[in-house]
Amino acid sequence: MNTDYNAPTPTPPADGRGQAPPLPTTHDYSAPLRVWHWGSALLISGSLLTILFLKVIVSPRDLVPEWKQALAKGGVAMTVQQGRALAHAVGERIWDWHIAIGLALAGFWLLRVLLELRGPAETRFSARLLAVAHKYRLAPPAERAEAGGALFAKATYALFYAFLTVMVFTGLALTWADDVPLLGRIEDSVKEVHEVTMYLIIGFFVLHVAGVVRAELTKDHGLISRMIGGK
Repeated sequence: MNTDYNAPTPTPPADGRGQAPPLPTTHDYSAPLRVWHWGSALLISGSLLTILFLKVIVSPRDLVPEWKQALAKGGVAMTVQQGRALAHAVGERIWDWHIAIGLALAGFWLLRVLLELRGPAETRFSARLLAVAHKYRLAPPAERAEAGGALFAKATYALFYAFLTVMVFTGLALTWADDVPLLGRIEDSVKEVHEVTMYLIIGFFVLHVAGVVRAELTKDHGLISRMIGGK
């Protein structure tokens, strides 16, 4: 999830020919960027929810005793082995959802790459990053702190893209680990990287939402509305 939230980037001083080179605006958001933002946000949230279900809600250690107790009230006996088998079946179904969401997220990752390579300037993160870096270099001392904050925000977005790339590729590797011998041999290591990346993305989500709320309430009123409607 990335929206590159910042106020409009001022045009830098004129070049040697007396013309100011245009910089991509960061004020309005195109439809492809909004689709990417909200689609990836929903998919990542859905993926994290499936993990929550797998690790907490359908955990056999907690769920099987509850099932046994509920069934016993109705006069039905269930062994521990039967309860674990049922929990495993439920977990497999949720895992299938996790894989499906992950494949859809890989598709959105590919969409972001295509927008970066082929899309207009307003959809390219690299253009926005260069514009903010340019503004920081030219900023007078009185504006250096604000420009540095904007550059720091862009750096966190760059980290998010890196995290997302790692999550997508490790997720695909885990999906095909049973079919590709090489992936099967490194499955445990890939799984560890995948899980650590998940926590890093959760951390980014928290910072991102806090930053959006702060910007909306202070210096960038209407930010959320622009990310929904584009203007």
